Amino acid sequence: MKARKIRVKGIVQGVGFRPFVYRLAVSLGLSGSVKNSGKGVEITVQGDDANVDDFVERLVPEAPPVASIEEVVVHEARVSSARGFRVVTSSATELETLPPPDLAICPECASELLDPNDRRFQYPLTNCMNCGPRFSIIRSLPYDRSRTTMNVFKLCKRCASEYRDPSNRRFRAEPISCPTCGPEVWYLRHGKIVRTDDPLAEAARDLDAGNTVAVKGIGGFHLAADATNEAAVSRLRHIKRRHHKPFAMMARDLTHVRSIAILNSEEEKWLKSGASPILLLKKRCPNPIAPDVAPGLDTFGVMLPYTGIHLMLLARTSSPFLVMTSGNPKDEVIVHDNDVAIESLSEMADSFLMHNRSILNFEDDSVMKVVNDAPVMFRRSRGFVPVPIRSPVRVDGILGLGADLKNTFAIGKLDKVFVSQHIGDVDSEITLSSVVPAVERLTKLVGARCDKVAYDMHPGYRSTELAESMRIPHVQVQHHHAHLVSSAASNGMTGDMLGLACDGTGFSPDGQIWGFELMTFNFEGFERVGSILPFRLPGSEAAILDPRRCALSLLHAALGDDTDGFDLGYSSEEQAFILQMIQSGINSPLASSCGRLFDAVSALLGICDTTTYEGQPAIELEASAMSEVEGSYPYEFTSSDKVILDHRPMTRAIAEDLKSCEPKGKIAAKFHNTMVRAMTEMIAIAAESSGIKKVVLGGGSFCNSLLVRGLAETVGKQGIDAVMPKLLPPNDGGISYGQVVIASTR
Repeated sequence: MKARKIRVKGIVQGVGFRPFVYRLAVSLGLSGSVKNSGKGVEITVQGDDANVDDFVERLVPEAPPVASIEEVVVHEARVSSARGFRVVTSSATELETLPPPDLAICPECASELLDPNDRRFQYPLTNCMNCGPRFSIIRSLPYDRSRTTMNVFKLCKRCASEYRDPSNRRFRAEPISCPTCGPEVWYLRHGKIVRTDDPLAEAARDLDAGNTVAVKGIGGFHLAADATNEAAVSRLRHIKRRHHKPFAMMARDLTHVRSIAILNSEEEKWLKSGASPILLLKKRCPNPIAPDVAPGLDTFGVMLPYTGIHLMLLARTSSPFLVMTSGNPKDEVIVHDNDVAIESLSEMADSFLMHNRSILNFEDDSVMKVVNDAPVMFRRSRGFVPVPIRSPVRVDGILGLGADLKNTFAIGKLDKVFVSQHIGDVDSEITLSSVVPAVERLTKLVGARCDKVAYDMHPGYRSTELAESMRIPHVQVQHHHAHLVSSAASNGMTGDMLGLACDGTGFSPDGQIWGFELMTFNFEGFERVGSILPFRLPGSEAAILDPRRCALSLLHAALGDDTDGFDLGYSSEEQAFILQMIQSGINSPLASSCGRLFDAVSALLGICDTTTYEGQPAIELEASAMSEVEGSYPYEFTSSDKVILDHRPMTRAIAEDLKSCEPKGKIAAKFHNTMVRAMTEMIAIAAESSGIKKVVLGGGSFCNSLLVRGLAETVGKQGIDAVMPKLLPPNDGGISYGQVVIASTR
């Protein structure tokens, strides 16, 4: 007989790990105990030598699928007289374990909802060890019910029995409940509670009638509407002041997803995963979805029901497709408190489907796309947060505040970086005010500290203002350096590297506007070795909202004063005024911006002439590109101390195609092909001179599938590997991670 003490670190709390350990030990006839602690899960086992060895060997390969084991430490122990195996009360010590993310409803719980013989039949807040709320309800670790917002609901006898029964999948499932003892769901219409035994049926009737319903889920409220009802969708756009940005949809099941979108096995896997993100999928035409759901795009953002509330609601609506957009006033964080929802969403929602399980940590839905069979994150939030991302260097005590758009913050602890849920655009005072409390909650939850703050060097950012108000050492980080380090470090890369950062705009050390930067870099610093020929942004920020200004600037750079033959929708006086700004340089800063280049071409083709959401012109340009077109346009390189891509030959060729009435989709495709060719050539030049055979890609422009697919193929033919961020957004949502890693070197 022998005994062992075992400590398991990773995401091993709230994922069914203790029940698994119990059942495995009992099946092998072992004695001992298992408990959660601040360091993970602690196990003692003793018994027959072969069975103890078998237990240790099976611990990792047979662990629950949602567990993520980082380390197993086994020590010899003294054999005791104890008999039997038990689960003991958790202990709170120094925090080394990882809090689990929220998990989508599992097939077993979904089946119970539909079973009239099950006591949880039609109980929409059902969950078990394999699914349900986790991060959204956790106050502190170790993960026990008393440390969650479920502590106010006392388990009834039957739930308590399940909770104590190792053979039950609700054994030690902290958020479990039932209709007798758990949170309640109700329906509010015109400010009054509707007396009904089936609040979800009431909500379904309102949705079928074309109304908007605010629905409380795991991480906050959605605004829901029938996605097949054009009048309902248009009305929702109007009341939310969201003019063109696509709405996410929730589909009843995979069969219905396949009826409106084309998806492969990898995309299907992500849709059905515990993270259950919004997945961007190619539209199938024709389809019954209202055109206003995703205007001007060739994709839908689709997710499956990930809670009992969503599942039951979609089972009752006539339409199998519901718009499910974040419940928040424009540019504010998602609403997650009942009273705040009634106050702030009443002008948007006709009624409310609510429950009284409190949400402590708000969460938007995560958004991603599968490109080359790998996930490209657009927004990392529910289902992924607060799972940390490893850093190749120690990052203890560093806080990264991210950027102002698509803001996340990040906290370093040892060699892990905890990137927050999506916060939003912090140019809103309300959104900015939510950052500090969220930082405090996450810092406490993971047992970290903030000794140093890293932030973007843009002097006008609100996040910069916030950083400078903190009484800890400050580290300024260049925007594009952070993009590239985010991508490299998340893949475990270190040393001297080559990277291409492409996005809208970022502040440079010399005060210039950057956005298309080829760099050699490491975690300490960077050298800019390539860019595009800068062009002016007439009106500065106004050129972002009105991409026609960028188009006129591009035309002027390529054609001089010969721009009269192009109708951009300006009056002759307006066009003359903007040209004068460009020529004089007054309020027209130079920018080497990939994003503004895409904006300019989009406006030049008449695809998008007004920006109502970030990236709109480029997104619609990508959607319009004809996939079968293989041609491209000319370009030139000038070289002095760095390689400069001259876009003027391309602009002249595009102008000729427009005069010849070539299809816009063909021109858009040739433009994308040109950018892939030019980027590849620049990368190859830098790779040859540096000897580096990997290129790191970062920045919001690499949310563009045509660029990512094209570059992966073309640089691959040059013997160069293209590296994208690993489970981090290439856009500004991944900036905070890069800031933390860079600040660790200073």
